[in-house]
Amino acid sequence: MSLEHLDTIIAFVAVITGVSLLITTLTQSVSAVLGLRGTNLFWGIQTLLVNADPTLEKHAAVIARQILHHPLISDSTLSNRKHGIFSRWKFASAIRKDELLEIVRILGKNDDTGTQGAEAWRTALRSSMDRLVPAEGEKLMLVLPEIKKIFPDDPAKVELVMAQLIPTAERLTAELDNWFHSVMDRVSQRFAMHTRCWTVIFSVIVAFLLQLDAFKLFTTLSTDADLRARLTASADAINQKSDQILAAPSVDGSNVYTSAMKQLIASNLDSLKGLPEPAGFSTLEGGNQWLASQLSATHPADVEKWRQAYQTQVSRLTLQSAVQNLNTTVKSQLAYQLLPDPYPTPIYRDWVFAKRTLWGIIASAALLSLGAPFWFNLLKTMSNLRPMLANKVTQERLDSEADNPS
Repeated sequence: MSLEHLDTIIAFVAVITGVSLLITTLTQSVSAVLGLRGTNLFWGIQTLLVNADPTLEKHAAVIARQILHHPLISDSTLSNRKHGIFSRWKFASAIRKDELLEIVRILGKNDDTGTQGAEAWRTALRSSMDRLVPAEGEKLMLVLPEIKKIFPDDPAKVELVMAQLIPTAERLTAELDNWFHSVMDRVSQRFAMHTRCWTVIFSVIVAFLLQLDAFKLFTTLSTDADLRARLTASADAINQKSDQILAAPSVDGSNVYTSAMKQLIASNLDSLKGLPEPAGFSTLEGGNQWLASQLSATHPADVEKWRQAYQTQVSRLTLQSAVQNLNTTVKSQLAYQLLPDPYPTPIYRDWVFAKRTLWGIIASAALLSLGAPFWFNLLKTMSNLRPMLANKVTQERLDSEADNPS
């Protein structure tokens, strides 16, 4: 393989990688808008509850929603919203096994003063938790008289000790414990499948909107040395952008939280005067705690108001980051004119089976559907291979000149 052939492949892969990054950004945005992580986790918790205790099937959806909306679990900026329209976005995006077991116990013990439907699910959950594993229940019955002997004059102490022992014998929590990791694996698989489907959908849409003809692109790169050189030079920049986008599950980074706090303070200097430079946190909860600690002495009554304002600022800045990623990838990192000029009118003018253009666009959609990680890794491999081939070509030329001196 000659260096020119390798550069053509690198340039082609660079274009496909750049467009794939656009698709990845779109997929991440849709994942955030639709709350795919939370909704898939909701399915997993619901499935786990039903399999742990089939009698909970009627109430499993409500219980799972209560678990993932609980303030101790939900990591959403909308967790404090009461309106049902925010339900999808209030779901926690992750939960640990110990957190799940503890929240289930809390929900089962708390009294409920809400609607009749809510009371029904809590009663069902409490009833399920009262069912003990027979062998473990027998052990508790055997140990109860001994506990009473230890505290003969203190029934409250006996109840406290038994309350601590009973959870170890609960059938529901035992089943949740046994099947938690298996169900979470299924949740991860479902989330990956959903994001994969959106990747394919966006690949088709983007390929047809951009009229991206893979055959024409490769032919152009083979004959246009200047374009090929510019795209080959842009490979490193695209690799860096790939690292930024693929390393995180969403478009926001830890710096978003401190930046949002700085913007909030800067836009409200009169009310937030005296607050120090934001630092020491990299999550939304950390930002909320930092803000509450700073305001507790000067504005204790306004803490909740400014927390809501901060969460709104984080959401706004996250959206701006997504748009910036999209624009940067197109304008700065990809040295190629994606949109054809002039643009076909009508858009479907060349979408004819007899023409190569349609098959080239279909090929582009198929290549893009492989996903940005695939093209990112291929681009890095090709980029790493180029210096080796260039050195080999140079060495061969020097050897040739040495053997045939002029």
